Amino acid sequence: MKGENILIPSMHAVVVPFPAQGHVNALMHFAELLRARGFYITFVNTEWTEKRILDSSKHFSERSNFRLLSFADGLPPEHGRTAQLGELVAMLAKRGPVLEEVLRSSNGNGVPPVTCILTDCIMSCTASVAANMGVPRVVFWPLCAAASIAQKYADLLLSQGHIPIKVSQTKRPEQMISGLPGNIPDLWPSDLISFYREQCESDAIFKALLYEAQQSNEADYVLINTFEELEGRDAAAALSANGCPSLAIGPVFLPKVLQGEETRLGSMWDEDESCLEWLDKQRPGSVLYVSFGSVAVKSQQQLEELALGLEGSGQPFLWVLRSDIAEGHTPVLPEGFEKRTSDRAFIVNWTPQLKVLAHASVGGFLTHNGWNSTLESISMGVPLLGWPYFGDQFLTCRFAKDIWKVGLDFKDVDVDDNRLVTREEVESAVRDLMQNEQLRKRALELKEAAIKAVMPGGSSFTNISTFIRDMLEKAKIPSSSFVQGGNDEGNILLVK
Repeated sequence: MKGENILIPSMHAVVVPFPAQGHVNALMHFAELLRARGFYITFVNTEWTEKRILDSSKHFSERSNFRLLSFADGLPPEHGRTAQLGELVAMLAKRGPVLEEVLRSSNGNGVPPVTCILTDCIMSCTASVAANMGVPRVVFWPLCAAASIAQKYADLLLSQGHIPIKVSQTKRPEQMISGLPGNIPDLWPSDLISFYREQCESDAIFKALLYEAQQSNEADYVLINTFEELEGRDAAAALSANGCPSLAIGPVFLPKVLQGEETRLGSMWDEDESCLEWLDKQRPGSVLYVSFGSVAVKSQQQLEELALGLEGSGQPFLWVLRSDIAEGHTPVLPEGFEKRTSDRAFIVNWTPQLKVLAHASVGGFLTHNGWNSTLESISMGVPLLGWPYFGDQFLTCRFAKDIWKVGLDFKDVDVDDNRLVTREEVESAVRDLMQNEQLRKRALELKEAAIKAVMPGGSSFTNISTFIRDMLEKAKIPSSSFVQGGNDEGNILLVK
């Protein structure tokens, strides 16, 4: 790398993710990027999340300039958390005083003063904390820019009658949503976050997310886990709150992958790496990777159809089959399925997903289209077959297919939660995905664009440098205090 090495005086980012796997993952990766550029990191989970992470990972004790803190989320131990999302979001919105007390009581002992609070876009409790501590509140959007815009402008969509969404009308041309900021493509109502659908209007999640959309404007800075070459600079700028800077800084996990460093940072699941040995024995580009993330569930009948479709495709596959994926229960596979597919299938409870997607044997990804999974697949050059479940996944799935031209999908799963996707549909779609050279070519083009974005001189690398400089300025750290050089703790800011 060519550039000037500048030693950064002590900077301290308090990082507060929403307590769900995808949100924790994204902010953990970005926190590591900041730590590598000289920040001290305080990563604050809920107690429930921290316990799950520590039970499945031993990496945190090995890091310098990094500490974990936690605060009580106010819910009883038996509460379903992400299974009762509205109650979780609403309760967390009230936990500002608890979070602030945890931070204030942990100061001292050589910990530098807090420079900024880096907060998930649906952790509104951090607004009062940042104000009371007199530091900038940096809002981080872990969704794609288009989905983030659709959430940020929820009040506008409500006033225009687009939400609550009437699912029966979502595919009528006159219902298309145009004119949202950021030059994003027109949206179908079914692209909007699924919790705004008509049947959800009286639910806690509908009201809680409207409130969080309003509170996202209480930001001094905005960052988005995407890259300009994928969604455009205007899309990132449209997330600005009252004229504050708004920058695309993703994919936040990619620098570590390119450097060959550990990417298992904030997993709440025990990752089984034995699947990598199995992948080593498969032909390049031959394996379909199947995973629906940490939350999505399927009916037992749907899982049986999926299994038989995978079998019928004749394709080697690696299937993440969580113990709770059958609507909270252990799935039961068709009789004889595992024996019949034993020569070309590997079934596991959880995988090191980035390592799987980066493996030469993987040629396609059947996914729920969570943004982390989608962005990881794009960045690894792997085309997608989308099967969204909830939230922003419907927009991400459609954009992967229609806008970014890197994926396929199943018809009408976005408007009919109960539609059974048959084994024949699965078989056909898997074959189409794995044999589609155009999708593979496009995936490789986007992979190169993502890599370029995070390298020195790239759009995301430059935007992160801009963000760090702005935080230095807000912290009133004079440029005269910069010195040439660095140390073995990684306190270097690379500025091209």
